[in-house]
Amino acid sequence: MPIFHFDIADGVRLEDPVGLDCKSEHEARETAELIARQIAIDLDPDGEDRAVVVINEAGFEIYKAPVKV
Repeated sequence: MPIFHFDIADGVRLEDPVGLDCKSEHEARETAELIARQIAIDLDPDGEDRAVVVINEAGFEIYKAPVKV
């Protein structure tokens, strides 16, 4: 099963060193959306643009889920 990394980008990039096994890119996108929703719940609105960035095993960015606070 491929491993995808879920970095947090908000001006500075917080890299996910471990990643998660996902069955497909579609599942990785759904996971990124879930992570972004949880971050939005946990944060106070501060005007910062944030996103959860999905990186595939080859190191390419394949999706960006905005964090909507």
